[in-house]
Amino acid sequence: MKNKINTISVLGGDKRQLFCAKALCDYGFNVLISGFDLLESYGSLKLVDLDTAVYNADAFLLPITGVKGDTIPCYFSDKEIKLDRKLKSVLNIKPVFMGRASSLKGVESYDLLSRGDYCELNAEATAEGALCVAIKSYERTILGSKILVIGYGRIGRNLSLILKSVNAEVTVATRSSEKAARIRAEGNKSVMTPELKSISGYDIVFNTADSIVIGKSILENSINDTLIIDLASYPGGVDFEAAEKLGFTAITALGLPGQFSPMTAGRITADTVISIIKEEYGV
Repeated sequence: MKNKINTISVLGGDKRQLFCAKALCDYGFNVLISGFDLLESYGSLKLVDLDTAVYNADAFLLPITGVKGDTIPCYFSDKEIKLDRKLKSVLNIKPVFMGRASSLKGVESYDLLSRGDYCELNAEATAEGALCVAIKSYERTILGSKILVIGYGRIGRNLSLILKSVNAEVTVATRSSEKAARIRAEGNKSVMTPELKSISGYDIVFNTADSIVIGKSILENSINDTLIIDLASYPGGVDFEAAEKLGFTAITALGLPGQFSPMTAGRITADTVISIIKEEYGV
């Protein structure tokens, strides 16, 4: 029988981690936070030094963005948390919840980004954040604009529906004829991704595909007055070098829930952690 989890230590991260910590407190867990020493106020959260957080925890929550090499990023501290041998030895024997688990070498952890429940809810927040990026970066109204969304996964679908709701003229590019039919049934236009030869005629293009779709040849066939927003993780779906040379405005927009809706993103993280704990450890 797995040990019951009572105390969760949150190590580093951004605003999402803080709101997640608060939500976990509301669920009744004892929550310790470390790597947040620049906070002026932390309410009911217990701000502690690293040793206290490490040796008093039943489980750990690391950043949704993953770790960077041998450090845990801490956006509310002057210093990062080093992933030395001693810390890894503790992480190896207790549950660890995080995003991009593959970035934490030598330690097994629960990757929240691999969970369908997390990804579905996070896609909604990402799509809303993408609209915020467009409003901020585009000098005309979204209403009435001609917009291309590349990809019809979780983010692409949510984004296309949000854009339709604000009366944009939306076309979605997909490689699936079944998805193309669904897109049209939802009231948007569809195009098959391999048939894209140009992005001229679109005011804004959102990419959600994780491989290059808007490459040099498409860009060379297009007028450079289209705003390009890439939502996909590296390497993304846009040839940024070619876009820059050809005079396009191309933006990489990652971690949008953390920027635009950290409270919601934190609650989504907490709910997913709770689900795993219920499934694996009991409450």
